[in-house]
Amino acid sequence: MRILLDDHETTLHAETVEIALREAATLVGKSGRMIVEIEVDGIAWGEEDLASPEHAKRGAREIRLATAHPAELLRDTFVNATEAVLNAEEIQRSAAKLMQANREGEGMQKLLEALAIWNTVQLAIARCFELTVITREEVRAAGIDLDGAIAALDAQLRTLRDAMQSKDMTGVSDCLMYEFPETTRRFAQTLASIASAVGKIAAAKK
Repeated sequence: MRILLDDHETTLHAETVEIALREAATLVGKSGRMIVEIEVDGIAWGEEDLASPEHAKRGAREIRLATAHPAELLRDTFVNATEAVLNAEEIQRSAAKLMQANREGEGMQKLLEALAIWNTVQLAIARCFELTVITREEVRAAGIDLDGAIAALDAQLRTLRDAMQSKDMTGVSDCLMYEFPETTRRFAQTLASIASAVGKIAAAKK
């Protein structure tokens, strides 16, 4: 079985995919990296494949693995989160315009789409700090007010949801069009600043 890490052949030996992955993870872990992509005999594996005992215990001709340092993953997560936030802002503006045009049903669908993005971004940020590449304290020390940006976002979301629950469509559209954009810009700038800080860590780890 050939086992390649980042397109470089290794001297690792294994009879099953499970053993190959365990040996490879141990090897890359020594340099602080982790496996992020798995390809077995030319087929990309996902979580379902990895969770299947039948798949894990099979043999293979070739296993290709891509690795990354957690700092690289974290940087990419914050970059993607920044883009997602800006996308949510565009969707919210579209929702507001639809509501102002008395197309409330369509506007609400757009708004729910934007809220789903915000939820995903918030979960991603919470998980990012579990990698321990950078701590919230280090973010604060760098002069990045993540806590303030999160508090402002939470307050804006509460205002929006209150208007939605009271079915105040004028209040909802005004919030989206005139109040939310500043919060969004602040949040996006904060995420971009963290991405830049983590990017420097990632560059130092290469």
